[in-house]
Amino acid sequence: MGKTIDALVRRVMSVTPFELRRRRLLLPEIDLSPLDMILEIYRARGEIVNFIQVGACDGVQNDPIHPFICTGLTRSILIEPNPLAFSRLQKNYAGVPGVTFVQAAIGDKDGETFLYRVKRTDKSDNETDPSLQVASFFQQNLYNFKFTAEQIEKITVPCRTLVSIVREYHLDRIDHLQVDAEGYDAKIVEMALKMQVRPRCISFEHVPVSDRKTLYPLLKAENYLVTCDRSNALALQQDVLREWQSSLIKNVPK
Repeated sequence: MGKTIDALVRRVMSVTPFELRRRRLLLPEIDLSPLDMILEIYRARGEIVNFIQVGACDGVQNDPIHPFICTGLTRSILIEPNPLAFSRLQKNYAGVPGVTFVQAAIGDKDGETFLYRVKRTDKSDNETDPSLQVASFFQQNLYNFKFTAEQIEKITVPCRTLVSIVREYHLDRIDHLQVDAEGYDAKIVEMALKMQVRPRCISFEHVPVSDRKTLYPLLKAENYLVTCDRSNALALQQDVLREWQSSLIKNVPK
């Protein structure tokens, strides 16, 4: 009976929001996310890092990689479908070296697709506009943020596949794929895993439990190590970790 209860508790905890589990287990607040550590490794190595960011929004709001891109140590392909956010994205990275902008959604084929977004607000370009962050393929996502039908509009945007982006920009290596696609993250990660050039590291927002059941085992089967913090998951190829370890050993003073 005791084992059955323990198993049930573990099951409940596995699907309980991270913050509630943190409090239950008396864990400290998170000050350093897994992504923070990866970015610091990139910075320490001093190499140009190939980034693809899907759902770049305006490049600033809740964007964990913005400071690193501004260092000029990246070749970054920044992808954003919402024209309102895309305009700000270009302005916020004006003059930053190594940045390429692509106004498109990422989907399963090139062409056009529909996107739900909040209609233009009265915010100026110099003011933070949180509504830019919730554009989505799924109208329900905007309802979840308490926007009403009158505040939402459906627009047509260009659609690209990850494969076509990689081919167009002749990427033979993707060091980091950053995904924030408002409910479509799992699908984009799955697309990335099917490419010939697979990302060495992938960071994405927590996906619904139903998607986790297939996505996390798939990442592990493809030789990725997976970890997470309260908001995001990070997957790193095991070969990359061994490469970094080998590099550190070689550079240790004798």
